[in-house]
Amino acid sequence: MFDYHGRVAVITGGSSGLGVLCANALAARGCEIVLMARRYEILVENAKMLTEKYGVKAIAVRCDVTKEDQVIAARETVEKEFGRCDILINCAGEGHNDWAMDLALERWQATLDVCVTGLFLMCREFGKLMRENHYGRIVNVASMLGMIALDSSFGKGISEYSASKGAVINFTRQLANEWAQYGITVNTLSPGFFASEQSPVGQEWFVDFINDWCPMKRNGYDHELDAAIIFMTCEENSYMTGNNVVIDGGWTCT
Repeated sequence: MFDYHGRVAVITGGSSGLGVLCANALAARGCEIVLMARRYEILVENAKMLTEKYGVKAIAVRCDVTKEDQVIAARETVEKEFGRCDILINCAGEGHNDWAMDLALERWQATLDVCVTGLFLMCREFGKLMRENHYGRIVNVASMLGMIALDSSFGKGISEYSASKGAVINFTRQLANEWAQYGITVNTLSPGFFASEQSPVGQEWFVDFINDWCPMKRNGYDHELDAAIIFMTCEENSYMTGNNVVIDGGWTCT
């Protein structure tokens, strides 16, 4: 159980944050890894680390998920290198901290381009490879903010990010319905606050905010997503699709 040898996982947002966490969790169990992002030099270093640490094949593919031609080229690269894609984890994300009344249209659009349109393009193209083998595990990373609103005491606007993550959750449900016939499961992972380049975790002001609003009164730690990633992408988990797995320290239960 939970043996990933012979499986190939494509992970967007592979230069940092949750993308790197997911790559480590899968590579530790023998999965071959394709890391995708715009920052190619960082991807190369991350791929090298995975190979040296776990002894798996890991490659870096430069890709801006908002560019259709680049996503198609990335799918062709994966097909040439591995001949298959068994797992797709969409971690690429973007957000801005402007109040809705001050939010420029281009910032709104930039977030939706990455979090919604880019995710759609990745699912569409790599879903084609999965359909050929009648097998696939897709995990779309959303957020608890796709289900709830933050109190204004957060001190920053986050409306476009919340809108995009809500779209991801329902897009995932619809895709799960359409692709069940192909042996492809599609689920959403909705984390609470974890450390990343865009997260406020680690900033002094955030401590009081999370103490007030999160039942566990802390942010999530890196290893606390591993079990969910393994559960959602393993071969044995073949009957769960269209679900939203929330890991948020109890935030959304209040």
